[in-house]
Amino acid sequence: MTARVIGITGPIGAGKSTVATMLRDLGAKVLDADAIAKDEQLRGTVGYSAIVQTFGTGVLGDDKEVDRRRLADIVFGDPRQLERLERILHPRVIARILEARSMLPNEAVLAVEAVKLLETSLRAVCDQVWVVLAPTETRVARLERRGTPSADAAARLERQSSVEAFRAAADVLIENDGDRAELRRRVREAWSARGLPTAPDATG
Repeated sequence: MTARVIGITGPIGAGKSTVATMLRDLGAKVLDADAIAKDEQLRGTVGYSAIVQTFGTGVLGDDKEVDRRRLADIVFGDPRQLERLERILHPRVIARILEARSMLPNEAVLAVEAVKLLETSLRAVCDQVWVVLAPTETRVARLERRGTPSADAAARLERQSSVEAFRAAADVLIENDGDRAELRRRVREAWSARGLPTAPDATG
């Protein structure tokens, strides 16, 4: 038996990071798949070498690190290029997650926040998929507060899986359409309903 893995996903701006923080409060170890992917692009990593070999030195900044904005300009407008990048990064992200799981005791819970969970083999690593949803206008407003122009925010949302696809994939569905206290209540209820062990010093 190994530690249980919860995959946390949902549309951009739905509140995945907030839910992940609440799961940490309940005793889960939390990993951010996007943060791992960033690490795997740093100079000196295998991912870095593969990216430069695949996309050329034009994706590098003055510091010779991968300029993620330049790379995004290449891949997000071209599905084939995006697939090439994902073939480089996703296996490395999954390997890191499996390594983290192997270091945890059997009764532990590892929560992995991932925007692209349903579309990748990361889904197979998860024992449960928790989907966080929020109204579209709320998600757009959150992206705008982060500095994303409204048109870009809408375009990013359109590139993701549909809300229906997220709902269909959910073992646990968290509707983030209230205040923070209500969201915390729903997360705690879902945690208890799935029979997960709450840490003795859990707060909230």
